[in-house]
Amino acid sequence: MFDFIKKSLLAGLGLAVVTKTKLEKVMDKLVEEGKMSKEDAEKTLKELLESGEKQWQDFESKTQELVKEIIDKMDICRKKDLEALTKKIKAIEVRLQDMEKQPTSATKKG
Repeated sequence: MFDFIKKSLLAGLGLAVVTKTKLEKVMDKLVEEGKMSKEDAEKTLKELLESGEKQWQDFESKTQELVKEIIDKMDICRKKDLEALTKKIKAIEVRLQDMEKQPTSATKKG
């Protein structure tokens, strides 16, 4: 599952690079043909790339939320939870060892 998500993200990144290159070529062609000024082409390219970047960030955010939901539904122990439990167990072990070292207050008389 994670491999699929990783491949999807990398494919999206590759698509973004190809798209930027193609957009630059299209804008250059429009400038050469006199259909757009160089300044307008640069402005349009910048706007398109910024829009694409925002869409990519939204996609990443939604993907992270989806993966988190899936993991939560799978009821998998997280590393931080396991570390917290380990820390508590060690503290309890130390307290038990300390209790074993203390002499008992109840002594037998008789």
